[in-house]
Order: sequence, then C-alpha cells, then structure tokens
Amino acid sequence: MSIFHKSHETAGPLAFNDKEAALAIWFLVVTADGVIAPQEEELVIAASNRMQLFRNLHNDDFNDMVAKIRNAIDQGGRDPVFATAVKALPTDLRQPIYALAADLVFADAAVRPDEVDCLRNFQEALEIPDALATQIIEVMRLKNSG
Repeated sequence: MSIFHKSHETAGPLAFNDKEAALAIWFLVVTADGVIAPQEEELVIAASNRMQLFRNLHNDDFNDMVAKIRNAIDQGGRDPVFATAVKALPTDLRQPIYALAADLVFADAAVRPDEVDCLRNFQEALEIPDALATQIIEVMRLKNSG
C-alpha cells in the first residue's frame, strides 16, 4: 500500500498549515484524473524532500499529512480541500508549489483534461500570471518529454 492510500480519522474544521497546503495542492493535482501514476507519487515525495519547507520532517509526519489530506477529500470532497489549501499557502510559496504541480501533471507523459483543468484552477486561485504559467508549463513539458 502506498502512502497515498492510507486514511485516518480527523476531527474539527478543516485547516492546513503551509506544509499541508503544499502537499494538498500536489495531491489534488495527481488525483485529478482519478489515478496516481507511480512516477507521480515518487515525484511528490522527491519534491517534498528537495524543498526547504519539508526539511527535518519525519516520514511519519509526512505520512500523517497525506492521510489527513486523503481523509479530508474522502469526507468532504475536493472543493473544500482546494479552498483550504489555497487559503493556507503563503504568497512566497505559490509560484514554486505551482511549478512543482505542473511537473506532476507532466510526469507520467499522459496529460489528461482533468489534470489540465486542475492546474488551470490552481493557476487562477494562486494568482500565477499567465505569462509565468505558460513558461512553467513549457519547461515542465520539455523536462518530462525525454
């Protein structure tokens, strides 16, 4: 069983810290088409390992965050998780988190309309300028094409 298939109970209103918000955005992107490709799961883990935000985070804590997000989606749906993640993500993390989300979309070389729609929704919600989003998408498309 992968970390993306664990589920635990949560209590209280939905709230995310900055780490959970970033992870929720990536999780929503990789699950937009209803499938998590192994490359996507590996990339989420690798992306989190490379970011300063996730340094010094223990594996159990990471897995607990994934479980919290998964449970929130299962209980309340994608929209509340989307809204909570966008609200909780600090401004200085919006562009890097969006870039990594675009990388996830192109990671499995099978870009589906649901994934593109999800990425477009995050672009708008995170207020990523069109020119920057286009550059990011082109770089990620090129990066993942070989």
